Amino acid sequence: MSTRASVMTVVRVGVTMIAGLALTDCVVRGTGSYGTTGTINVQPAQATVVAQPVQTTVVAQPAPVYQNPAAVAVAQPNMYAAPPGVGVGVNMGVNVGFTPVSANWVTNGYAEQDFVSYHMSLRARQFAAGYMPVTQLFRSSMGQGQRQYVTVDAQPGRCYRIIGVGGAGVRDLDLRLRDMNGNVLDQDVATDNFPVLGLQRPLCLNWQGTFQIEVIMYSGGGEFGVQAFAGN
Repeated sequence: MSTRASVMTVVRVGVTMIAGLALTDCVVRGTGSYGTTGTINVQPAQATVVAQPVQTTVVAQPAPVYQNPAAVAVAQPNMYAAPPGVGVGVNMGVNVGFTPVSANWVTNGYAEQDFVSYHMSLRARQFAAGYMPVTQLFRSSMGQGQRQYVTVDAQPGRCYRIIGVGGAGVRDLDLRLRDMNGNVLDQDVATDNFPVLGLQRPLCLNWQGTFQIEVIMYSGGGEFGVQAFAGN
């Protein structure tokens, strides 16, 4: 082999080996086929960065819901709009000679098995202790929606307690106290069958004459009793 051919073989091998390398910022010099010398500048690869738009996801928020506060139910007082019934007037008179109510006091006609007289005795001991009964126990019966009137002679300067008892079939017995002109002085507001007048404020009368107890069978029906008591 000639010297020139050997040189060309070496150059080809060198170029082949160099071509397989990653070259950056370097200069390669070699001898060409015709004995010329050349310079090859290898430039670093230019990377092109393409900015990608940022994807923004918008999540729709539900509109706020404002709830109104719950309505507060206010209990209305019973205005005693009971259906009109047949009024029965009974004059009980007045008697201040009875025994004052004490721990062992019982009403007239008392019997332990009798619902009205038994409960009248218990209620009087509870709500009219020390008071004098000024009427006998008035007893009668009514149906729902009916009413009766009990008239009592009044003495000025005395304070009164009026107690009502509804029998086993009575769900709501109501009482009203009226003066001689029909004006309502006091009324029961509880929904039960044991109304009492004179507890919320003293019922002290200042006239000589009568007052009227209106008894209303608001709900249920059956036997009831009413009795008046007075204190000094």
